[in-house]
Amino acid sequence: MKQHFAKLALVACSFLALSACGQQGSSSSGKAAAPAEDTPEQQAFEFRDGLMHALAWKVGKLRGMASGDIPVDDAAAVKNARDVAAIAGMLTDGFIPNSIVKGSAALPEIWMNFADFQQKATDLQTAATALADAAQANGFAMAKGMVQPVGQSCGGCHRPYRKRQEQ
Repeated sequence: MKQHFAKLALVACSFLALSACGQQGSSSSGKAAAPAEDTPEQQAFEFRDGLMHALAWKVGKLRGMASGDIPVDDAAAVKNARDVAAIAGMLTDGFIPNSIVKGSAALPEIWMNFADFQQKATDLQTAATALADAAQANGFAMAKGMVQPVGQSCGGCHRPYRKRQEQ
C-alpha cells in the first residue's frame, strides 16, 4: 500500500508541477507532446482533472488510515476530510458545456441531468464534512466507518457520469 501512495504522490506532484508551470510534458518517445488547445473547454477539463487527482490523493489517505495501511493521524484525517469537502464544492465548476475533450472521461449525461450531478457533488461534500466533524469531535478511530460513505459518494457519481476505464 505504501508503494501505491508513493506512486500516486509522484504522479500527483508531477501533474501539479506541470500544471503550475503551464508546460506540456513529453511523450514516451522523447518528442515534445503537442500543446493542448487553449480553450475554455480544455481549461475546464484540466481544472476538474486536477481536482479529481487531488480527491484521489485525499480519499486515499483516509482509506489508508481506515484500513490500517497507514498510521492514524487525527489532525491529518480531519484536514484531509475537510479538503475533500472543499474540493467537492468546486467540482461542478469544471464541468462547463462542451468540455468533453481529449482525455476526458465525462459522459454527456452530466449535462442532461446537471441538477442530479450537482446533488451528487453536494452529497460528497456533506459526507466528507460529516467525517471531518466526527473525527475532530471523537478522533478518527471512532469516525473511520464514515470513510466508506465518502467513497460511495465518489462512486455514486462515477457510475452514471464517467466512462468506464479500460483494464
